[in-house]
Amino acid sequence: MTEPPVPAGEDREGIIFSGRLRPLLAFGGVFSGVALLLNILGGVSLVLALGVMTALLLIVLVAVLRVSLAESRGWMLRTIAAGIGVGLSATIIYDLTKTLLSQLDPSPFDPFHVIAIFGALIVGSDADPALIAAAGTALHLLNGTSFGVAYLFLFARDGRTTLRRALLTGVGWGLFLETFQLTLYPGWLDIRLYQEFATISALSHIVYGATLGLLGRFVLRRIVRDSSVDEP
Repeated sequence: MTEPPVPAGEDREGIIFSGRLRPLLAFGGVFSGVALLLNILGGVSLVLALGVMTALLLIVLVAVLRVSLAESRGWMLRTIAAGIGVGLSATIIYDLTKTLLSQLDPSPFDPFHVIAIFGALIVGSDADPALIAAAGTALHLLNGTSFGVAYLFLFARDGRTTLRRALLTGVGWGLFLETFQLTLYPGWLDIRLYQEFATISALSHIVYGATLGLLGRFVLRRIVRDSSVDEP
């Protein structure tokens, strides 16, 4: 399969320069996940960790945008916007998958219990249950969305990839995230129904990753094509 053409106005120097920034931009995309790790492993307040990581993300992003070529800035902002849409969509499908699998499983395991934990860490366990649920859901969606942005910077190649590669890298990314959950969550959440947790979590992350890979490829190819058409 031939690659889509480089959009008019984006010279090779700009594309190469942007490509060198992919790992840094991808790391910025997992800022909320790093904050959660600091809480789980280091006992750092989740609110404090999120605040610090968000500030660092904004500082790095502004600095990178200031020193980048105009073409590179456009590429970065388009990829971030695409990643937000793709990541949020994949997270919603991930949650729908967990809901379906939990309905098929006769055990009392609740795959969404962690959302209440997230919420309590943010607003306090004594807060109104609705506020706890809202805060936990917001963090959950933020995690899934930001991981989607990170995936697009690391593996999506601006949509210039085959369907097979998009699917494999997406599933691989989903299983990479699953590895962290399987390692950290059972002890942190005192999960007793481990087999049910592992099965539902792994299958849901596979679906999440596949959605990221395929939808990300589709969206980025549309962006590249539309950019080529719009340029004079």
